[in-house]
Amino acid sequence: MDIAMRFGLSFLSVSTLAAIALAAPAFGQNTAFVSEAVGTYRTEQVFSAAECSALCQADLPKCRGSFTVQMDTTKPEMICRLNDGKSPKSAFYVAPPEPLKLDTALADLNAYRNQNGLSSLILDESLNNASELHAEDMARYQDARHEGSDGSSSGDRIQRQGYYFTISGENVASGQRSWDAVFEAWKKSPGHNANLLQPDVTEFGIAVVHDPNSLYQTYWAMLVAAPLDAETTEYLRYQRHSPPMAASGSEGKAGVNP
Repeated sequence: MDIAMRFGLSFLSVSTLAAIALAAPAFGQNTAFVSEAVGTYRTEQVFSAAECSALCQADLPKCRGSFTVQMDTTKPEMICRLNDGKSPKSAFYVAPPEPLKLDTALADLNAYRNQNGLSSLILDESLNNASELHAEDMARYQDARHEGSDGSSSGDRIQRQGYYFTISGENVASGQRSWDAVFEAWKKSPGHNANLLQPDVTEFGIAVVHDPNSLYQTYWAMLVAAPLDAETTEYLRYQRHSPPMAASGSEGKAGVNP
């Protein structure tokens, strides 16, 4: 019986792409365009800012923004500069996310739950580990989603940590640069907010992974769950590590969790 919560919708925050049109000084002047040159990795001749922006879109995630420079405003030709945004001096630089403070995240979540008449949660290392592995997987494949690249569900990933549960929920997100930002985004999304305020869970885990070369750069995964009783958990862990019994016929998957 599948009793893992599957509701939390992927919340995607797309990295902003911008096209800045600059009119150059009088043609022929020897003027340096320092701000647009920093981070430029490719130049092309185009005839509109929209064409330059389309080149940047086609070269994601390497391209983080584009400039168009028209050296002679009496002619249609423009220089398109595609920018990788890696230098702090680049107009398209995006700073790494703020370090995630687990105690702050837990305190904020519990305060929010308490305001809504719900009990506080405790931080669980297994849920943290499952969250981190999924955040790393999302960064590797540049996508915020609940299904892992190996086809796993959130319930599968939790059980791989030796954690067996009666109910669980997962929130994911990408692009937010801080816990405050992702927390606010989740609260405003009905599906994610339902997981934050799930009344039957007791434990919590969260992780963020930053990959500056990926599409969204920052990937978040959060889990809430309620564990099975100790005796049942110990039995399931024993079953998991026991040698398989010989069987004939088709294979099946049975268990308390998915």
